[in-house]
Amino acid sequence: MAKLFKFEVITPTRTLYSDEVESIVFETENGQMGVMAGHVPMLVANKACPLKIRKSKDAKPKYSFISEGFIEIAPDKVTAVVDEAEWVEEIDLEAAIKAKKVMEEDLAKKKQDLGMKAELTASIERSAARIKTARKMRQ
Repeated sequence: MAKLFKFEVITPTRTLYSDEVESIVFETENGQMGVMAGHVPMLVANKACPLKIRKSKDAKPKYSFISEGFIEIAPDKVTAVVDEAEWVEEIDLEAAIKAKKVMEEDLAKKKQDLGMKAELTASIERSAARIKTARKMRQ
């Protein structure tokens, strides 16, 4: 049996997950990153992405969506601090697709200031990650 470590996903409104796990996988600006027990300590900025949580080699992994945030990796504990997190079962795929389409249309037709464009672009990226999470995990 592989070594386990404590893992938590924390948002401003709830703790989505808090348990011992074998591994997690998420995305950073530099690509996909996996963490197992004994990983080198570091603080990593994550992208809005699907989060894969594996409790053991034989167990079916759990998936959730996490928004941008930070993941602190310590020798025996990993903590993800993000603005939003939801289990794949909580994602309303049709609503996410509609919201993304509306935001893309707004971005294309309006002449916003740079701040508004950046905010809309970030919202579109979060919606795309939420959609990716829902589609990938429901297959």
